[in-house]
Amino acid sequence: MEDQTRIAELDRLFEEVGTYRTSSEYKELLQFIKRFRKIAPFNAMLLHIQKPGSTFVASVYDWEVRFGRRPKPGARPLVILRPFGPVAFVFELNDTEGTPFPEELLEPLQAIGTVTEERLQSFIKSLYFEGIRVEQQDYGATEAGYVSVNETFGQHLTREGKIIFRVPFELVINKNLDPTTKLATIFHELGHIYCGHLSQMVIPKLKYLPQRGGLPNNNREFEAESVCWLLCEREGINNPSAKYLSGYLDNNTHIPAISIDAVLKAVTAIEHLWEGNRTPRKELIVRREKADQQLTLFDYHYS
Repeated sequence: MEDQTRIAELDRLFEEVGTYRTSSEYKELLQFIKRFRKIAPFNAMLLHIQKPGSTFVASVYDWEVRFGRRPKPGARPLVILRPFGPVAFVFELNDTEGTPFPEELLEPLQAIGTVTEERLQSFIKSLYFEGIRVEQQDYGATEAGYVSVNETFGQHLTREGKIIFRVPFELVINKNLDPTTKLATIFHELGHIYCGHLSQMVIPKLKYLPQRGGLPNNNREFEAESVCWLLCEREGINNPSAKYLSGYLDNNTHIPAISIDAVLKAVTAIEHLWEGNRTPRKELIVRREKADQQLTLFDYHYS
């Protein structure tokens, strides 16, 4: 488990050198990460640290094969993290030469769209396997939703038998909202979960979540709104967090003492869930029961 007595190394660096602590710097970082939608948020931040003005990056192989370009002599590579490996090296557009680069790739379409009810329900099912039960209640227009710790147990039936797993979180949303607003509400509340705001209330602890309970409410809300803003912007959907963040960043010189490390890790985790999850998370599994001959197969059981 992460040692909660120390500050994450990334946040320690930001604290010591003062990077991204002013509202203008933080706003620039969010806009930068939004623009690099095909790159993991953490890697986008690494690119911004190394070369803030970057417009497009790719590996040597991609520059040569996809775009007919190559790094200029003496060009300095940028370092990003590689899945299942240490690091990878990429080059920024201005450090390459060759075939003219397609201008349309520099400004991805800002497809501010909507989410279908079918897509929303698929995501909700994925969250159930992540230990998050989503309930819809009849609330008034001013209540969007909330998340709490309310331990229950779920079951998943397979050909091999039954899997019993923990469902420690309950996320309640207003059923009267449209699907897109429901999704944004879920993103915000997931921000609280994956930034570790409720972790101290879950017993036994969940090792895959940071333990960051006890933060001031302003800090918690700013982190959750940042998570929601990045997720909505990178998905190209209507973003209710834009008004809150814009108002705060435009009217305050500095941002609250948040963990940028936690925000980016939360966005990455939730984006993976958005891609789909059809089996219970292994850390939540309590036991497995073998099937008997009378077992009826359900691909998904949600209650």
